Amino acid sequence: MIWQIAFKEIYHNLTTLRFALIIIILPLLFVANSLIYSLGGYSYTAQVNTYNQQVAQNRDHIEDFANKGLAELALIGPGEIPKRPNRLTFCADGADKFVPRAVTMQNVGMLSRAGYDELVEGYQWRPPWILEYPLQNKGGNVIQRIKIDWVFIGILMSFFAILLTFDAIAGERARGTLSLMMSNAVSRGQVLLGKYLGAFVTVFLPLIISILINLLTIYFLGNIPFASEHWLRILGMVGLFALLVSIFIFLGLFFSSRVSNAITSLVWLLLTWVFLAFIFPSLLGTFVGNLNPIPSVDEVLRQKHAQLGQLYAEYDPFNNAEDILPKLSKAASAENPKATRLWADFLAKEVETKTRFSDGHIDQQFKQVQLARDLTQISPIATFQYAMEGLANTSIVSYMNFVKQARRYRQTFIDFIKAEDQDDPESLHIYPVREGLSQKPVNLDAVPVFEEQISYRSVLSQVGLLVLFNLLFFIIAQISFMKSDLK
Repeated sequence: MIWQIAFKEIYHNLTTLRFALIIIILPLLFVANSLIYSLGGYSYTAQVNTYNQQVAQNRDHIEDFANKGLAELALIGPGEIPKRPNRLTFCADGADKFVPRAVTMQNVGMLSRAGYDELVEGYQWRPPWILEYPLQNKGGNVIQRIKIDWVFIGILMSFFAILLTFDAIAGERARGTLSLMMSNAVSRGQVLLGKYLGAFVTVFLPLIISILINLLTIYFLGNIPFASEHWLRILGMVGLFALLVSIFIFLGLFFSSRVSNAITSLVWLLLTWVFLAFIFPSLLGTFVGNLNPIPSVDEVLRQKHAQLGQLYAEYDPFNNAEDILPKLSKAASAENPKATRLWADFLAKEVETKTRFSDGHIDQQFKQVQLARDLTQISPIATFQYAMEGLANTSIVSYMNFVKQARRYRQTFIDFIKAEDQDDPESLHIYPVREGLSQKPVNLDAVPVFEEQISYRSVLSQVGLLVLFNLLFFIIAQISFMKSDLK
């Protein structure tokens, strides 16, 4: 009986204008997606070539300074760490166009008073490298800012789901066919499940066909090779589509069973959809931003410069004092370990201060974004978006993981320098001063290489939330239908 009701529902849906719109709009959107992300400036091949060039240049950079000696490599650092391009950006564009494509190793000094060559009694020194997070250029042509990705299409799919279900029960009640159907040996639960299956199949079959068209077009136009890992992630995204569509079908059945006519059901569903898709996430994002505002870049720089100024006043590496002998009045050298240790103490504190402000500012932004994400996941549409971005590795969480890995690599690189230095008996073993470290060349193959690892742990919680949303809306739809009148 359930499948009889489902087939009847499918047949009814196939004869409506709503279904005609779905089978026209869905393929067009997926074809537009494939064209934009293949030909509109998102060329994966071009991104991979750029990434490979950056990796090669970075390796050449390390080789040049490794040949000059361990001390030179220790001070200049491992160079830029590029973020690997994502093959599934067309599925979920996410934050990829707004976060930096790399973190950089900078070793510049403070304001105009510091630089690569500073002087204390003729002594030239180079400040050690630090980790920086450059701002991403958001410019680009109009096509590059269009985001017809799978997430956008998924939001429309939720809209299509309510279009097919707003009159599923209210319409039957108005036509008098609901009481006729219930006069047979069929339970209300069977009716609800049959209508659910009918709506789900009606929406999902055109979606599957459109996705296949999209993937074929992307594969040939975008020249993107998909490995087994990517096919599994795409399959997971199709599952996310199913969970989202299912939620809004249950929501449509709930309102359709609660109200007396189909128009009222449609109005309530549209209001709920707009609230969950747009208003609610925007309001919560604004609330979180006002709740815990982040200091501006200028304010962070002002505070950093103030603390560095105090440090420079204490050590006075610029030798400005006239009546007080500064701590750093002597140049670092292998013959003067005491002065070398003073320079190491100063430079370590300078690096610690710069790193603390640089890391702290971006960590504040991460915490704010994470709080906003946690709150907006009350909306199933937001949860769907975050899960899609997580599988595509384009979410802000993916960038957070990239930054954490870069920081671990920073410590790994420093530990490597110190370990290599310990093997040189002629070194003073004083980090991070050039004169306190080994001057011998370094084997390039021994230098640690950064390897980005992708994590999908955050997606599991979002999938769990979508499953819970399905159970919740199924229960309320079932209870509502059980208590509703047949006439």
